[in-house]
Amino acid sequence: MLKRISIMLGVLAVLLGSGFVLNKVAAVTIDDVASHFSLGRTQATVGVSGGDIYAIAPDGLSETRLCSLQLQEDFVTRVRIEAKFSNTIGSTLPFLVKFVSFGADEDIAGASDFSGARMRFSGEFTELQANAPMGAPADCEQKMAQFMNRRHKICMVRSSLVPTNNAVFSAYRFDRLQMFLPDSIFAMHKMEKSDAAKELQTQPCPQSSAVPWDVAFRKSLRVINMEDITDT
Repeated sequence: MLKRISIMLGVLAVLLGSGFVLNKVAAVTIDDVASHFSLGRTQATVGVSGGDIYAIAPDGLSETRLCSLQLQEDFVTRVRIEAKFSNTIGSTLPFLVKFVSFGADEDIAGASDFSGARMRFSGEFTELQANAPMGAPADCEQKMAQFMNRRHKICMVRSSLVPTNNAVFSAYRFDRLQMFLPDSIFAMHKMEKSDAAKELQTQPCPQSSAVPWDVAFRKSLRVINMEDITDT
């Protein structure tokens, strides 16, 4: 009796494990869309755009948006994205769709835009050009100096992707180099640049948040395809 129960539990575990793997392999999510543009995972951050300044905590686990640089629009590339993303495996084997639909991204992509292994995405991709002239308001410089003295990295968003129908979610990528703040900026706001801040400022920014393992797995399999939609 116990042997039969053990066998049944083993079979159940295999079925559940197989269902989980199928769910991941045959899916397409909003993070696959972000990964297509070489961005990190989609996060609950409202309307991120190129030129936004973030303070990255010493442990790297939290990011605080401080302000935005004053940019000339001519140096900001904005691309309207209207596309359909599909998973080759899920599209070829429709019976897997029932596994995919559990835990899907209807709340981000919109229920009408999501159907199993296919997702229609509408949004805006923004990228700050490398030669863009930048200026920071005085209060922005003060915030950067304060957080830098607290051992935070000061990083600028280079690229971002924001869905049209849910602007509270964004995916973005930081510039590799930190914002440079000379000692004069600290002195202007009655602060002294700490040795820790000077040492930390030479370290690179995390270029994007971590990509979920299942997204990286699907990308390695090359099963996610993008098709532009011309008739919006």
